[in-house]
Amino acid sequence: MPQPDLSFQALRDTIHQALKAWHEADSATGTFRDLRLFQHYQQHYETDPRQATNQILLEALDELALTHAEGADLLRKRFLDGLVMHAVAGRFNIGEATAYRRQEKALSRLTHILHDKEIRLRSVYQTELEKRLSLPPAARLFGIEQPLKRLLSRLTSTTPSWLLSIEGLGGIGKTALANSLIRQMALSDRFPAVAWVSAKQHEFLPDFERAQLETPALSQAALIDHLLDQIAPGQKFTQSPAQKHALLSQQLKQTPHLVVIDNLETVADYQTLLPLLRDLANPSIFLLTSRHSLQSQPDVYCCTLNELTPGDALDFMRHEATTRGLPLLAQAAESELQRIYDIVGGNPLAIKLVVGQLSILPLSIVLDNLKQVRGKRADALYSFIYWQTWQLLKPVSRQALLVMPLAQNPTLEQLLTLSQLDIADLSEAMEQLANLSLVQVGGNLEIRRYTIHRLTETFLLNEAIQWPTFP
Repeated sequence: MPQPDLSFQALRDTIHQALKAWHEADSATGTFRDLRLFQHYQQHYETDPRQATNQILLEALDELALTHAEGADLLRKRFLDGLVMHAVAGRFNIGEATAYRRQEKALSRLTHILHDKEIRLRSVYQTELEKRLSLPPAARLFGIEQPLKRLLSRLTSTTPSWLLSIEGLGGIGKTALANSLIRQMALSDRFPAVAWVSAKQHEFLPDFERAQLETPALSQAALIDHLLDQIAPGQKFTQSPAQKHALLSQQLKQTPHLVVIDNLETVADYQTLLPLLRDLANPSIFLLTSRHSLQSQPDVYCCTLNELTPGDALDFMRHEATTRGLPLLAQAAESELQRIYDIVGGNPLAIKLVVGQLSILPLSIVLDNLKQVRGKRADALYSFIYWQTWQLLKPVSRQALLVMPLAQNPTLEQLLTLSQLDIADLSEAMEQLANLSLVQVGGNLEIRRYTIHRLTETFLLNEAIQWPTFP
């Protein structure tokens, strides 16, 4: 899992400001609130923000004193005792300029202590979140800074939108953006609880046909059951549908939740669920991902994702190549990578699949193959790329891939049962599938979980199942 992002300099500035405000009882703690340390302390000790901040600093100063007693003492005298720097310098029998330099060193050492603690807590938080919600693996994203910033601003606003939608073509990164968004520490204070439900339409259709489907992939009753399972895990719910609805509403009104509903793709989906979501929202917020635009709904804040710019697309190609151990591609000239972009465009999933093919085939062959679908609809491009990738798979890899839709984020043990392969063949298969970007590997060191993209799943269910498993 990627290291949770935390700027050392930003944390140092935050700590400095918090120390200067030590005696200001009503002072705002600012970005200190975004620290998992702060949220963890408040949850466990139920103190006010100023007390929580000061207690965190005190414990860090005690730890600093074990290795750098003079630095810890200087910070205490300067900020806790409120002495001016001239007086502090006198206590240590040093010049004022020297005292300032020692303060800077002590602040940096104090920041290292809190930085390490914060990183550990964030890693634990992310791991627990992934395990509880069966989230897709975290990944480095490209070209999402502005959409992420807009959504964060909307979610943390004092007057937020209760319904939000991330919209765009299949494979454009909607699920990845939602996955990144709910991991942001700034939201873990605003929303004590998070839920994630996927509305899977097990049929691959062009957009114009999908829009005409009359049966929703996720009914109101199914959504209520899924959310109750996450909000109150381990409990048995035998009430009537109306009673379950009331119970869920009570939970969501009492504790603000951020609820992601992934793959809400058809008119039938949103017409079925929007009335329920409006009833359940506030203070909880629902974040939808959809290939179908909700711009016509006045109470839904819509964030449309576009394809990657050429610059971001090329950076993404190099990143994927580096991750997959393809140094020749990672170090290729911009003109070579531009040839891929000119045919595939800036769709992240298409780029991943093409880079996967390049782990086996020469660039010229991959590009010659892709020229057959240049300029065609996105679904035609994907169908062709998947077919080409299918041809590269060993029989055991095809067998393993075909059972992936049968379980949500399966473990290796589950795949052994489903595929009926032995451990050696399955391990070989999963390695090839991961190298070709058909499977993402997540979980932890003890339990690995394997996921496939929504488009990969629909192609498997509707196209690959008809393709030959054995050459």
